[in-house]
Amino acid sequence: MALDPIALKTLAIELAAALPPVPTEATISSPLDLSPRAKKIRSIQRIADAHGWQSAITHFLDMKDAYYLSDLSEPQLDDLLGRMHGYVDAAEMGCSLADALPAY
Repeated sequence: MALDPIALKTLAIELAAALPPVPTEATISSPLDLSPRAKKIRSIQRIADAHGWQSAITHFLDMKDAYYLSDLSEPQLDDLLGRMHGYVDAAEMGCSLADALPAY
């Protein structure tokens, strides 16, 4: 026995109402970590992304025998952030630091 169009629409509305809401970007992501450490890590990543210097992060992690930025100690993280700012300064001035990536 086939359902008439009104019965089909009613059934579709009832099924749609029973489904959970579709997750949006706001409900999928977790709250942003606002700790000073997390802000330093994001700052390092922003600089690397803006200038294409992801290899500088990889090089630093290799030197420190670390797998992730989160594995770095606080002084190491401060050192890397300082280096990244130094790279930016050197690139803006058109010169290279002694232990930095070449300016482009």
